[in-house]
Amino acid sequence: MKHNQKLKLLLRAEIFIYAISVVYGFYHSWMMEDHQALGMCVVACLTPWIVPLIFHLAHFKRVVEIDICNIAFVYFASLIGSVFHGYSVFGFDKVVHFCSGLLLTTCSILLFMIIKKTAHIQNKEDYHLFLIFINAMNLAIAVCWEFYEYAMLIFFNNDCINHYTQGVHDSITDMLCAFVGGILITLLVMRSYRKKTPGFITSLCEKFYRLNIEKHS
Repeated sequence: MKHNQKLKLLLRAEIFIYAISVVYGFYHSWMMEDHQALGMCVVACLTPWIVPLIFHLAHFKRVVEIDICNIAFVYFASLIGSVFHGYSVFGFDKVVHFCSGLLLTTCSILLFMIIKKTAHIQNKEDYHLFLIFINAMNLAIAVCWEFYEYAMLIFFNNDCINHYTQGVHDSITDMLCAFVGGILITLLVMRSYRKKTPGFITSLCEKFYRLNIEKHS
């Protein structure tokens, strides 16, 4: 219980920091007459609600660890990156894509549990399928994001894919960073299965399963 209370306290602290940062972002963008950053402030107000909306539409109970990871990721990916021009800092974009690989591979584990209706792999065939599935999903989402960025270039002449300055280098390294993040999660999960001791990722996924899948199976 104490552990859960600490997690909820951490989540409230994250929300407070996020809210203060958004308010400052609006003020700073307005004073600097940075209309693009001002628009991204509006986007930053919406992005934290994507995961809760998915949970609501799917009628899933929230998991505090997932909420913590969600707020932390969008704080840097949406707010710091787009409003405060973090993406202009060398390496920032690659770190964000690496973290997206961590999160999307974890989400792929949850999706596998939903499809298979199990929190534990029962045989080698399912185990191998599981490893392929979570990495394939991670890479599929990574490439879809690059499709989105390419569409922004083609239809709106917004070079967020850095085509004119880097060619294919930016797209390939973005997907590579996401892939490396996915491999790291895969290795951690494999280690948990091999030692039969739950780690942070497997514990989080099993908690999600108990709250949302097990009761309805």
